[in-house]
Amino acid sequence: MLSAEKAALSPLTWRRVPSTLVALFGITVPYQPPNSLLGAFLWRKRMLIECTFGLTVLESWEKALLLCLIYLILTLIITGLYKYAPQYAVFVKQRTAYYLFGPQFQGGDRGEVAEWVVRNITEAF
Repeated sequence: MLSAEKAALSPLTWRRVPSTLVALFGITVPYQPPNSLLGAFLWRKRMLIECTFGLTVLESWEKALLLCLIYLILTLIITGLYKYAPQYAVFVKQRTAYYLFGPQFQGGDRGEVAEWVVRNITEAF
């Protein structure tokens, strides 16, 4: 028989505040969010994913496999954005100058408006 501390729905388990790592990478989702703001935000996003896609009804190995797949896809997306965004910012800068001032201003002085547009677009990335 399980003790009160190890029961799945015991009051001690219910009140326990997890760390951010446990909330993100644990197989079972804790009942309470972590104390940190980032941890609580990521816990809410994980709860949203688990409730939307029904991950709570999966077995442990299925859930671990699916979570590894989700984390791998997110890592690839973030890495791709990190490597592609600077190149795309330069392209957007060139296209903006072309559409605002035409082909005659490709290499020279573009004026105040073009410099403002270029400066604001490149700061976003």
